[in-house]
Amino acid sequence: MQIRTWFGIFTIDKDIIANVELFQKDIDAILDRVLCEPLMLRGKIIGSDLRELAVKYNFASSYEEYDTMLHDLNIRIVKKQVETAVTPESQIIASVEAIDDIDETSNILAERLREWYLLSLGETNLKGKELASHIAGTNEQEFDPIESLASSILGLYESRSCIEEELKRRMQETAPNLTNVAGYLLGARLLSIAGSLPKLASMPSSTVQVIGANNALFKHLKGKAPSPKHGVIFRHPLVNSAPRKLRGKIARAVASKISLASRYDCYSGEVAGNLLKDLEKKVTYIKKHAKKPISFL
Repeated sequence: MQIRTWFGIFTIDKDIIANVELFQKDIDAILDRVLCEPLMLRGKIIGSDLRELAVKYNFASSYEEYDTMLHDLNIRIVKKQVETAVTPESQIIASVEAIDDIDETSNILAERLREWYLLSLGETNLKGKELASHIAGTNEQEFDPIESLASSILGLYESRSCIEEELKRRMQETAPNLTNVAGYLLGARLLSIAGSLPKLASMPSSTVQVIGANNALFKHLKGKAPSPKHGVIFRHPLVNSAPRKLRGKIARAVASKISLASRYDCYSGEVAGNLLKDLEKKVTYIKKHAKKPISFL
């Protein structure tokens, strides 16, 4: 049996170390090897700690040298992992999650602002950004706290617009087909829930159809609710504008095209300009051939 460690390969025969093949004492070469295959960094072999074995078989001249090399190796491993983790997809996921957080926060603050305004000045038909803009432009000294809150809310709306523009650009660069079929916001939310473009591309369309509908799916599995017809793709205009009785079929068609689009983006990089047109034709066909209720009059 062989045990592969970060500094060498130990051959074990009948609970005895029969042979040791040490690697070259080059941290860069060892780093490449560690990133390519699972190697033992800590632990024991036949009761002996790796630290002791490294000194015993002259890979390291002392425990201090061994600790220094392993510390340097761990730092380099983490840096490499961070570099590979920061991808265009991770930037997209961070952007759409920031937008969702801003939407939630700004809605709560806007409602609080309206309540405060009603208590101070009476009725108003203005809401959200319009009310915040109105209050921020009053410049009345007695309403300074309200103006401060209104200005903060406007700042959130402005930040959202900037993030949304950047998200739109990144989605067109990273997943143009997904963007064309689902739109940049919905496409980014799908990537966020899936975790990455390869993970989304590997999902069957039936999973894409209900992705984001976790609560409804759990209730269905417990026998407390029917199977969900759609998840986050309900935000797609072709789904949320469809008649209720056709949403399941249309959601299935949309999910199928989203799945296909993500695979184009992930595996070929080719922009297929006919995906959205094909989807619209499919939806038109579904609506045209929908069964009409039988009249008994």
